[in-house]
Amino acid sequence: MKDSGVLFVDDDQDILRLITIFFECEGMEVHCAASGEEALLKIRERNFRLMVTDLDMPGLNGFELARQAGEMAPNMSIIMSTGDLSPDIPRLAREAGIAGVFAKPFKFEKILTMVEREERKESGGPSPGLWPPSPAGRG
Repeated sequence: MKDSGVLFVDDDQDILRLITIFFECEGMEVHCAASGEEALLKIRERNFRLMVTDLDMPGLNGFELARQAGEMAPNMSIIMSTGDLSPDIPRLAREAGIAGVFAKPFKFEKILTMVEREERKESGGPSPGLWPPSPAGRG
């Protein structure tokens, strides 16, 4: 099965609509899931190059989703968005197999930069420069 597109996971439908419009305008194949459980179903059906997930969602949170998704699709890169950038978040994200974290509220250009970096990455490990997240107002 060929890797196709980027899977965005967020329980906020408005964010998913905006992300879809933005990334499709950038020429990317976009798939969305409104929960961690829905994301896992989509991952069972197809391969994705990258998953971008929210941290705080009902049911599976971003860490739990990343762990399960990483077992199902070990070649898929994962990045995460969160409004909680406490000092433990980067460590917990790395432990869950997440390559990078960006802050909410976010700028679409910041997400695009991270998505493009992950798509260019040739090795299976995290890309350098993704930790820590850049301060608000930059990038």
